[in-house]
Amino acid sequence: MISRQPASDIIHLLPPQGHRARKLALVILALGPIAIGFLSLYLGQDANWDLRNYHWYNAYAFLNGRYGFDLLPSQTPYFYNPVLDVPFYLLATHAPAMVAGFMLGLAQGLNFILLFMLAYASLIIPNPRHKVIVCALLASLGMLGGGGIAQIGTTFYDNITSLGLFISAVLVIRYFDRLMGAPWRRAFILALLFGIPSGLMMGLKLPSVIFCVGLCFGLLGVGGKWQRRFLVSFAFGVGVLIGLAIALGHWAWFLQSHFGNPLFPYFNQFFKSPLAPLSSARDMQYVTRSFKDFIFFPYIFTDSPFRTGEIEWRDWRIPILYTLLPFAVLLRLFFGRAKNSQNNIAVPFAARYLLWVAVITYFAWVGMFCIYRYAIPLEMLAPLLIVFAVGFLPLKNQTKGLLAAIILILIAVTVQPGNWYRRTTWSDHYVTIQRPELGPASDIMLLMAGFEPYSHIVTQFPPEMPVTRIQSNFASPNEDKGINALIHARLDGHKGRFLLLIPPWQMGFAKEALGYFHLTLADQPCQTVIDRLYDNKELALCPVQRVK
Repeated sequence: MISRQPASDIIHLLPPQGHRARKLALVILALGPIAIGFLSLYLGQDANWDLRNYHWYNAYAFLNGRYGFDLLPSQTPYFYNPVLDVPFYLLATHAPAMVAGFMLGLAQGLNFILLFMLAYASLIIPNPRHKVIVCALLASLGMLGGGGIAQIGTTFYDNITSLGLFISAVLVIRYFDRLMGAPWRRAFILALLFGIPSGLMMGLKLPSVIFCVGLCFGLLGVGGKWQRRFLVSFAFGVGVLIGLAIALGHWAWFLQSHFGNPLFPYFNQFFKSPLAPLSSARDMQYVTRSFKDFIFFPYIFTDSPFRTGEIEWRDWRIPILYTLLPFAVLLRLFFGRAKNSQNNIAVPFAARYLLWVAVITYFAWVGMFCIYRYAIPLEMLAPLLIVFAVGFLPLKNQTKGLLAAIILILIAVTVQPGNWYRRTTWSDHYVTIQRPELGPASDIMLLMAGFEPYSHIVTQFPPEMPVTRIQSNFASPNEDKGINALIHARLDGHKGRFLLLIPPWQMGFAKEALGYFHLTLADQPCQTVIDRLYDNKELALCPVQRVK
């Protein structure tokens, strides 16, 4: 039976007021995010592909009203919701790069607090000080995974959207008894409110949908009357949709108004915008291709991390959990549940909920993406989930604790973090370039081509200069896509000069793309632009003329 006591009497996120363990917990929780901030500085200044491709430019364009004035500088992600990129851009353009990097790491370090609270609310450890230490260690290992370290201080933001996801989970566990025991109207409102933080994160970054699905449908597996579980799960889902509408609604309206699809270019087989193919446009390059791959995927990507992304890393926690959990559940079913509740190492409903969330999220991830970055919150939760799985084994608690410690130590010492590319030294300002003087810029249109990420550079050009990308990973001019007609009309309507900004190693692509729009390089020397963010790489700035 589920207790009908107020949740505040039975579930705590921190040690009780006045207890010495509470002071220890508060000190640890204060220092944890700060430590992650300093780790961000140690790892180096972020200069990852996505930052150079769209995270910097999209925020710049959003804040300066350049959507419509520019076209496609950031390739396909030009159409992504830019709001998530705005806070860091504002900070990094008004503060030294090291301050911005530290603050980004500090914000990502707030996951440490939420992971600690999830562990503290879920685990049963009689000694309060021991419990605080164990929860802190689990939270630390959660933060320091092979994928997690790679994202600290970077702008992928999977460890920012995780904050809303974990807040929803913390609220469900903290007030679970009220969700299951309060009058149905009150329970509905609570569950709805608890779904909003995760829905907000989905609106900011759509791949978070996999965790929203897990958090919502995981409520069906917590036990109790099915009518109440269905009500709470449904209400949570409504909250997710409200959060989604708040975070994405304005941007969906913009995309619908300008491109004929509120999720442009995705799911265009339903929305049928003439500017993109009638397909889902979803990135399918990593999705499993066979039933064998689907079943053994954790072992496959552990052996070959390039099956889930572009960089090398190593972390065994997910394959260990994938193996241990079904084995432990089968043993529990075979031997039966322990009659003595003192043999539990976790609060049953909390363990069930988080495990169901993880299982549903994992299979949604494998079915939709198989991109490891999107599974970072699952990596963060895995140490706690492994403890839950060990708790199912028919062993004494002391033996369970020893086994869990051995597994987690093995994970910790074998972690190999990835690297999405960082500068070895910190610059004074996050994005700076060296470029020649252009003279009057009001009649110049800046062109981009090729497939390299360099839209961050155009933010350093005169703001009166429109930017048009004539070739990108969204559309090449030789493709039969409606967006090319839009580009063609824009180029034909420009009465002034053209300049092409291009990495020299992509010049062949640029020349071919120019030809499709009846343009060619002028018979004048190119000048040099130096990208200070990306290893002082040189780009060519070349005059372009119409073909006569």
